This record gives sequence, structure tokens and C-alpha cells, in this order.
Amino acid sequence: MKLPMVWVFLMLSVFVIMFFVAAVSFQGMKSSLFQIIGFSGMIFSLLYGLLTTENDGDKERNKQEY
Repeated sequence: MKLPMVWVFLMLSVFVIMFFVAAVSFQGMKSSLFQIIGFSGMIFSLLYGLLTTENDGDKERNKQEY
């Protein structure tokens, strides 16, 4: 496992925990705010992981061509 994927896993875990803690612990505006931040962070983490994976795949393909 490469280091960027470890960071993706850690970020995703933190944002998922933030999302569920906000849903259970807080009420009203605080809950909504933390859920929005948590959900946005989850999406960012997934897209970052996809970008990292695609970038590594492109590098491998370029090495094979030359």
C-alpha cells in the first residue's frame, strides 16, 4: 500500500466519524454544519483516492510504452 492511499483511508475515516458523531451528539445548526463538513470531506477523500490511483496508473502505462 502506498503512502497516499494511507492518507486517503485516514481522511475518509475521520470524516465518516465526524459525520456520524454530528448526527448523534449535536442538534440543530451544529449538527447540520458538521454533517455537511463530514460529507464534503468524504467526497473529497474518495475523489483524491481516485485521482491518486489514476495518476499511478498513467505513470505505469507511460513506463510500459517506452
